[in-house]
Parts: sequence; C-alpha cells; structure tokens
Amino acid sequence: MEMKHLVTFLEVARSMSFTRAADELGYVQSSVTSHIKTLESDLGAELFERLGRRIVLTAAGEELRGHARRMVNYADEVREAVLQAGGDQREVRGTLHIAAPESLCAYRLPAVLRALQDRYPLLRVVFRPAGRTALLAALKDGGVDVGFLLERNVAAPMTTAELMAEEPLLLVARPGHPLAERKRVHSGQLAGETLLVIEKGCAQREMIDAELKEAEVDPVLMEFVSVEAIKKCAAAGLGVALLPASTVHDEAARGELQILPWTRAPHLGVYMITHKSRRQTRALSDLAALARDLWGEEPDPAASTI
Repeated sequence: MEMKHLVTFLEVARSMSFTRAADELGYVQSSVTSHIKTLESDLGAELFERLGRRIVLTAAGEELRGHARRMVNYADEVREAVLQAGGDQREVRGTLHIAAPESLCAYRLPAVLRALQDRYPLLRVVFRPAGRTALLAALKDGGVDVGFLLERNVAAPMTTAELMAEEPLLLVARPGHPLAERKRVHSGQLAGETLLVIEKGCAQREMIDAELKEAEVDPVLMEFVSVEAIKKCAAAGLGVALLPASTVHDEAARGELQILPWTRAPHLGVYMITHKSRRQTRALSDLAALARDLWGEEPDPAASTI
C-alpha cells in the first residue's frame, strides 16, 4: 500500500465523491479512480459500492477508514519529528484537519490559523465547520485531528479537552431598543420580546432555554441556523438576540447593535479537543499556544456596558 493511495481513499470516504476528492487533492478524476482500484487490488477487497450515481463504503471500507487515518497521521508525525530534529520547523509538511462551529470558524479561528500559517507555511490546513455531534464523531473516526467547541464543558469518551478562553454570551438589540434604556435587564423582562436564537443542538441555545425556564418566561422565539442572519435581523429591529461576544464586537463598535445590560451575563468556554490517542505534534502544540495568546488579548465588548 502506498501512502498517497490511503490519502486518496480517506478523501473519497469523507466526500463520498470521486469528483470532489479529485478537486480537493488536485488530481484528475482518473487518478483518483486508479488509486482506489490499486488499493482494492492490494487489499483484495472492494472499498466502495456503486449505487447508481452514489457511492457508499463497504464493510471493508469502513474497517479500513480508521486504520488509514491512523497510518496517515503517524506518517505526518514521523515527518514532523524528523524535520524538528533537523531544526527547520518551516519545512514541516502534512495536513492538519480542523473543525469548529460557525461562530468560532468565522470570528475566533481566522487569526489563529493565519499565525499558524506564518509559522508553518508548508503545512496544509483543511478547515471545515461542524457542530458538536459531527465534530466529536469526526474526532472518533479520525476524520478530524483537532476541534474547537463552544460549551459549558466537554466530557466525551476518548477525547482530551483544554479550556482555551472564556466567551461571554450577550443580549443585543438595535440601538434605541426600549430595553437598552434600562440600567439593568433581567431575564424576566424578556417575556414580551421576540428572542432571536440559534437552532437547537448547541450550548448557547441550551443555556438560554434553561434561563428562560428558570425565569418562568415564554417569549416568542425566532430560530436561525446562521449567526450572521441573527445579527442582521437584530439590527433591523426584529427582536433581541443572544450571541457570543466575539461575534458582535464589530457591530457594537460601529453602533449597529447595542449590548443590553443583562444581569445574567453567562459565559461558555472555548475548548480545544483532540483524540486521547492523538500524538501531540509540534504543530498541534503551537496551534494551542497561538490560540491562548491571541484569545487572551481580545477585549471584552461587554466590559464597558454593565
């Protein structure tokens, strides 16, 4: 088995498409097909089943996926260790697969990834958005090397979670909203409001649902799948929004949104998560250090409002 064939197999297994895998890897589609056929010949088993225009992993393919990911990871670790021994970290190559929810992808991680790229210009980073369930599943099967989550805490089997930063959750509304005129906003005062919230399945939604239940209020909820959509609708006056502080810093500074003086002021943690068996490479260690340094310097947009 050749390592490049395993890399191709993993990309096809991830995208479930020979065409998308070819685009991602920079091959022509015939090369991807050839890699998979050669791998199937080496192993003596079919790895994909063709169902019309779709493909699915066979039982053999499912079995190979975990082993292939570990082999590719180990090859990357060996390459990095050898280059570190040679003293030139800028020559570190390989691929680092990172996943995180939209709010972290868009607002916290770009600066960290830019700093990582400056340090390791030859390191290939594959970065994709993923919610809690999909991210933890990808860590388990080796499809992701490291993930970031916005949670109260993380206690998932076979994972290691490190708290990297605290993320305040804020109530925001259009400038001039009646609640913005108050010195303090209590959760009970949300009863008559339309509350703009993210869809179910994430910690910030779980937190506001629990808070509303405790305050015994039942405001009208408007659900969204996008943080950007929530911000635009809040600025347009559709209601009061609950959002992570890092996502509203720019709009608050420009006066497009106003941070309400909410007495509750809860926080979630930003966690970096890896598989327990994943070797801590230099690139992963530096990724963690860069995140701690950059996020520790960020201003709290709520600090001057309460």
